[in-house]
Amino acid sequence: MRLGFSAVAKLAAADIERKFAPMWPITLLDEISDIQVANRSRRIESASRTAPNFTPLEFLDVRERGLSRILAWLLNPRGSHEQGAAFLEEFTRWLELDDEWRRDLDNARVILEAPTIAITRVGYLDVLVRLKGRMLAIENKPTATDQPEQVRRYLADLSSRRLDAHCLVYLSGTGSAPSDESIGADEFGAAVAVGTLRVRGYAAIADWMDVCAPRCVAPTVSAMLAGIKSYVLKEFSGVTDQGEVEEIGNALLSSRERLEAGLALLEAETSIKERLLATFVLKVEELVRGRRGWRVRRSDIGSSNNSGLVIGLTPDATVGFGIQFDKSGHRFLFYGVNSVDGRALPRGAKRVIQELVGVKTGTAAWPVWKQVGPNDKFFPMPKATGREFWLGLNDGSVARMLVSYVEEVERTLRGAKLLTAVKTRVLIK
Repeated sequence: MRLGFSAVAKLAAADIERKFAPMWPITLLDEISDIQVANRSRRIESASRTAPNFTPLEFLDVRERGLSRILAWLLNPRGSHEQGAAFLEEFTRWLELDDEWRRDLDNARVILEAPTIAITRVGYLDVLVRLKGRMLAIENKPTATDQPEQVRRYLADLSSRRLDAHCLVYLSGTGSAPSDESIGADEFGAAVAVGTLRVRGYAAIADWMDVCAPRCVAPTVSAMLAGIKSYVLKEFSGVTDQGEVEEIGNALLSSRERLEAGLALLEAETSIKERLLATFVLKVEELVRGRRGWRVRRSDIGSSNNSGLVIGLTPDATVGFGIQFDKSGHRFLFYGVNSVDGRALPRGAKRVIQELVGVKTGTAAWPVWKQVGPNDKFFPMPKATGREFWLGLNDGSVARMLVSYVEEVERTLRGAKLLTAVKTRVLIK
């Protein structure tokens, strides 16, 4: 039995296989599947020694501020990593800054949330590295959106400080540039051209970690560097096995025909994912059908912002329980309780669900929400919606996770004598 590609993916690629199969003895999908099977076997054999799915960042705060703290720690020559300015030096090389930036790095000062000084609106640079006559600032945007004129204001602040040189690094989760609302196109182009603004994506941090690793002599810190690399590749690129990715890339690049077939598969990605999401909705509806009173209240889950699937405990319920993508492109999946009409939950229900899920985060639309994660008790899956997520849609495991979560919510509300209050809250007409 072949493993590694869902039945839906193979069906969508059938025409491609038929077109290119005569050109080599083993079809492209079969060869990639063989690579995955072999790698899976190797991972299973070595898992107890290498723990390939573990990274220490799983247990750290990896929201924006937490990631800023990690970046500041790496860049600080006096940090507890005890590697001096090695990581800061490689960071300046990663940014392709000239040699003048690498003078006297041992005396650099690193500040978190450094206040701006020359603009009327209060602002804070996420990370600021102060050097003799120079400043290197990081605007950290793993998921958040820009504030109006934010990058323009920060560049203006740095420019006002009468420095020999300054540079603002815009570090985004997707690698995309700041929005036009943050800095105008002309000003953006000019800043990039003179080198006062550099744009980098989080996935590229893996390259920085690669050059830091040989310079690190502390095994514990080396493990942290490896963990950071693993985290950014999983979270921001969906890569779970870099070696496997390289093997597949080699197979695709071995001939024009294989590359053409691989590119055709990439073009089919949107269609494949849409079919998998449609399959997911059907599986959830099938599971819900056998439960008294339950209904799928939302099933708009797709590639757009804030799309999701929500189950109500009654046909007209305005309190639902489900999952939603927080960003476009199937990124940042979370789950929780959804207030369909934006009203507060019945008294006591919010606290009970917070205790069940284990978080206190919430908004008006989602009074309690939590991002999925590898150690989550309801949705144990990688935070990045990569291969495991799509395979889980196809085999029904994600649908079962969702229904099991809603079952546990129903039991908990019943035990707290809040089930009737939640089920009877309907739209006000």
